[in-house]
Amino acid sequence: MHPDSPPAIEPSEYRDRRRRLRDAIADRGLDGAVVVSRGSHGGEWGADVLYLTNHYTPFCQLPDYESLWRGRGHAVYVTRADGDDILVADIPDWRSDLVAADDVRVALDLWAGVVDAVRALGLDSASLGLIGQQVLPHAGAQRFMGELAGAKFTWADDALEQLRRRKSDAEIALCRHAAKVGCEITNAFMDAAVEGTTEGDCVAAGLSVAARRGALSWDMPVASGPNVDHFQWERLPSWNTTRRLQAGDLIHPDIYGSVNGYMYDMIRTRVVGRDANDAEQELLEGAIGAIEEIIAGVRPGVTAAELFERGDTWLKANGFDATPGSEATEDVAFLAQSFPAFGHGIGLSWERPWISSTDPLPLEQGMVLAFEAQAGKPGIGTAAFEHNVLVTDDGAEILTGDAKMRW
Repeated sequence: MHPDSPPAIEPSEYRDRRRRLRDAIADRGLDGAVVVSRGSHGGEWGADVLYLTNHYTPFCQLPDYESLWRGRGHAVYVTRADGDDILVADIPDWRSDLVAADDVRVALDLWAGVVDAVRALGLDSASLGLIGQQVLPHAGAQRFMGELAGAKFTWADDALEQLRRRKSDAEIALCRHAAKVGCEITNAFMDAAVEGTTEGDCVAAGLSVAARRGALSWDMPVASGPNVDHFQWERLPSWNTTRRLQAGDLIHPDIYGSVNGYMYDMIRTRVVGRDANDAEQELLEGAIGAIEEIIAGVRPGVTAAELFERGDTWLKANGFDATPGSEATEDVAFLAQSFPAFGHGIGLSWERPWISSTDPLPLEQGMVLAFEAQAGKPGIGTAAFEHNVLVTDDGAEILTGDAKMRW
């Protein structure tokens, strides 16, 4: 194995995950579960089936074409609470060397395949937990629920969400590896942010590293120069390819994606072409300081809402009024208005807890979190910063320390 290859999760761990899901379903008085995930070239919506079976459909989502396919770009896992299960794949190009499932069935009409799997497991008159509320298309639900009229479906997304929050040792190793790769991508982007280049040139430098290091870049939205008070400015693509960076521009990319399924998610800010002046340095240190203050409060049992309060109090005490959830203050730090939180859990996708004033979820050892903040002042600009951390038994381990913090 190459020394930089990502760690692996053993098939036995996937079997244990499925067992724990079955136990959670049985505890709810349900006879089984149907878990739906989506591919569509965005890893975040394939997480549930990936977590249970290590399967992610390689095909993108396509509109249904009745005589050719239905449900293209999705995968479905069906299980009895007391044992047997079936993975339904949308095309035959699933990786038999990677997928950890004993019974895999291919159905170009995926929803018909779900019906067949439910019937094969004797669940067509059962009470079933349905997982995938955010990704199950109406056409698919209408199809298989209509044909399984004798079954009773109950949304049960939280059953699997709870299992995914706390990472196993193998997952933690993968999160560390993903963060290391993410740091390399971030450093390459920021090193390319010099006078005369474009945001697109910086993204290209980051993507070059991502491609060589086995990372799937989900996006790299950028804001710089006259648009730096925004968190994300361009649309499709999410970076500017024509305006050239000028000396004195602030620039901050939000760099996120996954390596072997597990996420990296980080933000850095720099001044292009020269050292930061005192006013700009105050912004840079403001964003970093807010995150360091939050991380200092991390330990098992502390709630997400309590961490939000730490960050909110710190920003206000240091003269930054546009804190998450507030109204726009002099048109700076738009992250505070568009994303009223100081971050979120990460793993195979974005997860709870959300570091917001309304999330009472307590931290647990083994959670991985991404903490992020913006600090801005009128007439000067806005800086942003994000770290990924692992919750340990007595605090936090910073995973993204290899990404340079200051220029």
